[in-house]
Amino acid sequence: MTMNITMNAIQNVILIFPEERPVFLREVNNNMYKVGPYFWAKIISELPFSIAMPSVFGCITYFAMGLNPQASRFFLFLFTLILIYNASSGYSLIISATFANKQVAVTLTPVLIVPFMLFAGFFVAASSIPVFLKEFEYLSIYKYGYQALLRNEFMGNEERFPCGYQNIFSFTPEDYRNGTNY
Repeated sequence: MTMNITMNAIQNVILIFPEERPVFLREVNNNMYKVGPYFWAKIISELPFSIAMPSVFGCITYFAMGLNPQASRFFLFLFTLILIYNASSGYSLIISATFANKQVAVTLTPVLIVPFMLFAGFFVAASSIPVFLKEFEYLSIYKYGYQALLRNEFMGNEERFPCGYQNIFSFTPEDYRNGTNY
């Protein structure tokens, strides 16, 4: 979920700003407006899409995967997806503003995104990340997205997931066939 919504947001934004950049620079250099009003106008004009896109995606995937049926969990799930989408859009605005050439921005985006994926704790355990790279873990959009979505689904939901550390290692194939102890 987090990777899908993040990549969707990045691809939607990374291709747009380089097209607008020459016009933006010309108008700012001619003192038509400052950077702040342009930024806020861009954010506000894209806000309906930035809410609708993750909401539609979330409505389809939430029920297709059979996640927790409580309404509060569903709306927290949607809110989390909207936050992930907007944070990723902001990150891609930074990337596209840094590089003037659209091809360079598109080419370097995976190089700049993959370290955040690695330090999120999904591919590499947080305990195995070297101390001098630990700060990158806290900059990762993926880390906070994973944590929020996992907490939303599993915290306070022990009746659906009764498995604990005490019985993980005592589980046998016979228990699986009988439908007990899981």
